Amino acid sequence: MSIKGTLASLGAAAVLATGAVALTPAGAAAAPNGCWGSGPHNSRYCHNYQGGNVMMNGAVAGFLYAGDNWFVCQRKFPGQENPPVGNARNDWWLWTQADTNVSNGGWGWFPANKISGGVNYGEIPGLRVC
Repeated sequence: MSIKGTLASLGAAAVLATGAVALTPAGAAAAPNGCWGSGPHNSRYCHNYQGGNVMMNGAVAGFLYAGDNWFVCQRKFPGQENPPVGNARNDWWLWTQADTNVSNGGWGWFPANKISGGVNYGEIPGLRVC
């Protein structure tokens, strides 16, 4: 392979590597201190780096968009795993109201593994336990 071909291959690999980095949940490391401030319903704000379903009694209550959202509290549900997100795993869930309403007024449980600052199978820092 020529030097030009080698450089082109390296450039393509760099572009692919950059794309792979962009697909990882960058927000997961962006808020190491967990939740902050105060919001409606005696809640605190937390950053969910990925949107997802808000669940109630095994059914979808609504969808919560990614961003800084308020959460009232968190609770551990042993045996009720969050949907996997990469290597993130958890059985803690956060009580909130979804952006879209399917049922229950959009109120339900959001998976902790989509919240910045958390760790596998641990509480989200700065949010009270229900």
